[in-house]
Amino acid sequence: KVELEQELQALEKEGVQAAEQLQALRTKIENDKDASREAERELFAAMSRRSELETLLVGLRGREEFLRRQSEALKQELGEAAAIIGRAVLEYEGYVVRDQNQETLSHADIVDEPRHLQEERHKKIERLKIRLEEAGLSNTAEILREHQETIQRDEFLSRELTDLETSAISLRQLIEELTKTLSLRFAEGIGKINIEFNAFFTLMFGGGSAELSLVTSNEEEESTSPGQGDAASGVEIAISLPHKRIKGLHMLSGGERALTSIALIFAMSQVHPPPFLILDETDAALDEANSRRYGDMISTLAQKSQLILITHNRETMSRAGILYGITMGSDGVSKLLSVRFEEALAVAK
Repeated sequence: KVELEQELQALEKEGVQAAEQLQALRTKIENDKDASREAERELFAAMSRRSELETLLVGLRGREEFLRRQSEALKQELGEAAAIIGRAVLEYEGYVVRDQNQETLSHADIVDEPRHLQEERHKKIERLKIRLEEAGLSNTAEILREHQETIQRDEFLSRELTDLETSAISLRQLIEELTKTLSLRFAEGIGKINIEFNAFFTLMFGGGSAELSLVTSNEEEESTSPGQGDAASGVEIAISLPHKRIKGLHMLSGGERALTSIALIFAMSQVHPPPFLILDETDAALDEANSRRYGDMISTLAQKSQLILITHNRETMSRAGILYGITMGSDGVSKLLSVRFEEALAVAK
């Protein structure tokens, strides 16, 4: 502002001098009407210069008025800022201004900054001021406290996010490991069951073979190799009866299907033998010949598990160690009857 005033005074002084020169030239013209055309050109040049200086003077006065209004607006904004965030804002001239790359900006850099960037920054500051006023933060202490709480909350959420990402990675790795382990153990289990299934099937039918196979979801082909159980969508049974051209369950009779199912149940029980096993009328559909084979399987299974059988089959009962039954006497009262075969044989002898 001081520089503008000095320039204004210089212009005014120059204008006075121009006026004096003009007056002198007019006097000279009046005194000497026969002056050369050079004097007239000087007169016209002086008049033109005076017009330019007057135009420049008007522009400078307008600029001075604009800067005065800007200065008053800045003072008002500084007062509002001081009321919101404290009087430290009044010492803005001593602040170090940095750009986006954290490089210090000189006074010349700030002065030469494009006006539209300053306007955008001013709008951002206005929006921030409105948010601070709406939040009810009226002093520096509240703003600092809110800022500190925000930083702590952000750090906490960042740690939580990092922990969640780490946990997610660990869980995905664990899921992959469990999936591989389950697939491998499932395939191994199918292999073990196949061994027992084939043994029981051979015992039941006096020959032949039986095998479980996994059906994958991508192709309807049989697979029993380890590592392919993860894509399994079903299980198929391939059987071959002795002296018969039968390869599928749909070609078996009812009794043969029952024997095959029993062989599969017993095979699974042999892989992981339970402490005891209850079988309820599993031999109901068997004829006498198949009942004997069923009895042989029961004897094999009884070596690893305690069996409780509910049956009406005489062949099956003959394989039991103890029989429990219900009998009714002449008085019409039902009674529980138990017979241990070893003791019964001793009495019979």
